[in-house]
Amino acid sequence: MKKLIIYTLVILFPLFAVAQTKKELSVNNRRAIENYNLALKSYDRYDYIEAQRLLRESIRIEPKFIEAHLVLSQTFYLMGNIPSAIEYLEKAIAINPKFYPRAYYTLGRFLLQIGEYQQAKEKLGYFLTLKDKSKEIEKSTHEAIERCNFALNAIANPVPYNPINIGSNVNTDLDEYWPSLSVDEKTLVYTVRLPKSVNTGIRNTKWQEDFYVSTRYNSPDWDKGTPIGDPINTEINEGAQALSADGKTMYYTICSGECNLYTSVMQNDGAWAAPVKLPPQINASKYSEKQPSISPDGRTIYFVSNRPGGLGGFDIWKSDKNPDGTWGNAMNIGEPINSSGDEQSPFIHFDNQTLYFSSNGHLGMGSMDIYVSRLDSTGKWTKPLNFGYPINTYKSEEGLIVNAKGSVAYYSTDIIPERGRDIFTFTLYSEIQPIPTSYLTGIVKDSKTLEPLEAQVTLVDLSSKKEIMNTTTPKDGKFLVCLPTDKSYGLFASAPNYLFHSEHFDLKGIFSFDKPYYLEILLNPIVKDEILVLRNIFFALDSYELKSESTIELDKLVAILKQNPNIKIEVGGHTDDQGSDEYNQKLSENRAKSVAEYLIVNKIDASRVKWAGYGETKPIANNSTPEGRAQNRRTEVKIL
Repeated sequence: MKKLIIYTLVILFPLFAVAQTKKELSVNNRRAIENYNLALKSYDRYDYIEAQRLLRESIRIEPKFIEAHLVLSQTFYLMGNIPSAIEYLEKAIAINPKFYPRAYYTLGRFLLQIGEYQQAKEKLGYFLTLKDKSKEIEKSTHEAIERCNFALNAIANPVPYNPINIGSNVNTDLDEYWPSLSVDEKTLVYTVRLPKSVNTGIRNTKWQEDFYVSTRYNSPDWDKGTPIGDPINTEINEGAQALSADGKTMYYTICSGECNLYTSVMQNDGAWAAPVKLPPQINASKYSEKQPSISPDGRTIYFVSNRPGGLGGFDIWKSDKNPDGTWGNAMNIGEPINSSGDEQSPFIHFDNQTLYFSSNGHLGMGSMDIYVSRLDSTGKWTKPLNFGYPINTYKSEEGLIVNAKGSVAYYSTDIIPERGRDIFTFTLYSEIQPIPTSYLTGIVKDSKTLEPLEAQVTLVDLSSKKEIMNTTTPKDGKFLVCLPTDKSYGLFASAPNYLFHSEHFDLKGIFSFDKPYYLEILLNPIVKDEILVLRNIFFALDSYELKSESTIELDKLVAILKQNPNIKIEVGGHTDDQGSDEYNQKLSENRAKSVAEYLIVNKIDASRVKWAGYGETKPIANNSTPEGRAQNRRTEVKIL
């Protein structure tokens, strides 16, 4: 509807204005003019069917009634019948090409909307040769020609595309669209357009939107979709949903007038809790918020809104969670993603670094095209990349998501018009793939009582020192963290009054989605004699020089020591059994000393820090294997 309004104002309104205000109409037949004037009144009442009947009668009486042809073209456009709008616009031009020169501009834009790019380019090019053009219309014409050139080049250079219908258990004779997936690709929630049981008025829709869910566990095929049920599905429209990575929280849109965002959590019995409206920081009054996408760590929600402060109609906004779990104020994510047009259907991938969205404001095939953008090393979004033809066409392509592996996209299309919209998958070619992502599930417990703990679990890229995921476990201590591949990560779990726990994942060149990780994390309370193993401390080969990626874990140790000023510690260095006893002893002492000196340089009083080297004397694993030796080469902190 927003797109329709834009085109109506920019393209069609000048036609209507001429038809209404011209003192001398192109004909003087009284009966034809009476029907024409009655048609304009029906037009003002949005009764386009009656307007068309009256305009056709005017044309029957006076076949060369140009204004009647122009307004009839508008009515067809507003009803979504572009071919008929083109037909009557061409007839108006044929009667008198000089009567209304801007008709060439409108005709070119209409042709662009149905994918007739060469014809559109010719009409728009001819319009540029005419006089009396406003600078705004001239600029718009050049932009439309640029779109035609882009589309013609895209068609001449198609990208790989192999759409596959996901099956009759999900797709029916109704419209199915807006898929959303859990990270394990076993739960699919989607929107279905259903006929209403009661028609409540002439201008009210006869349709409503509800959620359906399908699962698969031991088969590549999806089970039969079923309504998600109460209290989520109601008589009003619910749609445009996003699942959390674990599939247990859903964010979605409810529209009744304006659209707003809601959330619901799956209960232990598998039922969904009553929806909760998201706070005013996200849902602005008098404006629409819709089409949410939740980051894999659950700490950032992306959505579209037409609130003030944007760059165009609907822009992509985001809100981050505060440390206390509340949502922060929404922020426009700005250029280069948002444009002067509309942006729609954002999807943040499970790698938390790749954003897919649709837009009609960037150079594309003419309507809503799908684009991809990535966060660069500075935390800025890269210039959006158009997916190309035939994924993008003159139609609107929206609502695309990508599986965690980064190999397959899910989206809906009416590629088979008689079946309506169905959900399809297709393989992504390499340039538009995200970072393949596996996942880690686990539980955080107290090491003494084995009771679950509420804890913060953070995943950090050790090279860039960038935080990739940050999640807080519920009371049951369970967590899910997505692990983008091809990088080295430090995983940290922490809770008040406990020593943090760290793990190291070197996933360079490794991808293992089919065997996700599971980890039971036991946090040690901060008491005397407890030991903390620092698994993300790295030294140069045969050296005690700390590598830069070690600072992430060391800074967490500094933070604990500053939060607990009464703690005194010993840093212990350990080696494997490769090399002489003397060499290992000296190396372990120097490495422990390097860590201690880092703490002291970062304002930890020297009286609180001791260090000792233990060489190869305290192995925790068998030195006969590379894995065992790697465990023995470690740095520990002991609470004194």
